[in-house]
Amino acid sequence: MTRPKILLISLLFIVVDAFLIGSSFYLATLLRMLVDEGLGLSAVAWNTVFSMAQLGILFGIGIFIFQGLYPGYGLTAVKELEQMCKGISIGFVLLTTLSFLNKAYLIFPRSVILMAWIICLFLLPTIRFAFRNILSRTPIYGVPVVVFGDGQWAKDVISSLNRVKRLGWRPNSKKPIQSFEQHISKHSPSIAILAFEKNVPLSQSIRELNHHFSKVVVVEETNNFGSLWVEIRDLDSIMGLEYQFHLLSKTNTYFKKSIDILGAFLLVVLLSPLLLIVSFLVKIDSKGPILYRQERLGRSFNPIKIYKFRSMVPDAEERLQQLLASDPDTNAMYKKYHKLDKDPRVTKIGRFIRRFSIDEFPQLINVLKGEMSLSGPRAYLPSELEEMGDYAETILRVNPGMTGWWQVLGRHGTSFQKRLQMDEYYISNWSIWMDVYIFMKTIGVVIFGKGA
Repeated sequence: MTRPKILLISLLFIVVDAFLIGSSFYLATLLRMLVDEGLGLSAVAWNTVFSMAQLGILFGIGIFIFQGLYPGYGLTAVKELEQMCKGISIGFVLLTTLSFLNKAYLIFPRSVILMAWIICLFLLPTIRFAFRNILSRTPIYGVPVVVFGDGQWAKDVISSLNRVKRLGWRPNSKKPIQSFEQHISKHSPSIAILAFEKNVPLSQSIRELNHHFSKVVVVEETNNFGSLWVEIRDLDSIMGLEYQFHLLSKTNTYFKKSIDILGAFLLVVLLSPLLLIVSFLVKIDSKGPILYRQERLGRSFNPIKIYKFRSMVPDAEERLQQLLASDPDTNAMYKKYHKLDKDPRVTKIGRFIRRFSIDEFPQLINVLKGEMSLSGPRAYLPSELEEMGDYAETILRVNPGMTGWWQVLGRHGTSFQKRLQMDEYYISNWSIWMDVYIFMKTIGVVIFGKGA
């Protein structure tokens, strides 16, 4: 029954992708028609573009099949985004080359291909992610996997797989299986996951399981440092795993900084009307300054003053200390999350701008000053330095971010320790695709006000 479901999901994705690629060409044609009409030129006809759109669909679907995007089970969202963008770009390069060699551009404007590529890079990942998230909630989505293990780590793996439904690997048991013989039969799923904490002879176990499962995945707690960009090195038949902090590379640092400056400048220009309106609302809502400056830890342990729209009463710090001293439960919650639910210090307009993260927008000033990044680790308080422990040596080697990995995936429901782990994970696994995914998730967080 599993294979028909896989074929059905794959077919659904193929239909959606074909529609979105074709729609990109159609929208690009409409834009070109508007430009031509505005300039008084003869508008390009859709029938001259249709054959090129068909080829674009054929190239796109073919490349996606080669990349394993149908059905795409087992791929993280960041990895899927990377493969989609690369696949789309390769397809359009092939299409442009073909149109040039066939002199099709004489009747077919090449600008349509360029516009269709840009539209497709935005449209296809956005709709495809939404479609996958919807499908992941249905019983037809995913394939069963068996998780073998004997401790808390195996339980954590099962919990993670059940939580990230879009991955498509669904444990067929609520508890890990401790014995191979206990769950090996001709009806076993095709994927086995090994998550043992004790010293288990992996080579022997993998050989045994490969007789019954087409894919065996080993998940070791000690190696769970970074996962997206770990590279396997063959050391004369000896397997090595190469780990590195990608964001600490000088090349990546300069590249990211240039994106930060350009992106922050464009956002300030685009958001300036909203920033003025919010400034006015903050001013009339309560007494005090419009902007709130707070000291945080920046790169290389240097203190920085980050800007926010003021969302609390002027004497917020004094009220906090009084509240923590008088309420043990609130004190315990603040120590764990470093946040308060239904914080009584927050003003009326403050609740609104916090819910949609609008209070963070003035930090664009910090980005332009080179003190922060558009995305990065959390900006930690100086008082939190001791609690950061060994994580501080890594996290404080880069600029903190306005948004980041834990901000969009964990938000304020994650513990302080989990935030540290997610920040280190971001630095280790950073890529431009990871930032693009974070920005996509951030737009959703801001629009829907999730987790604030």
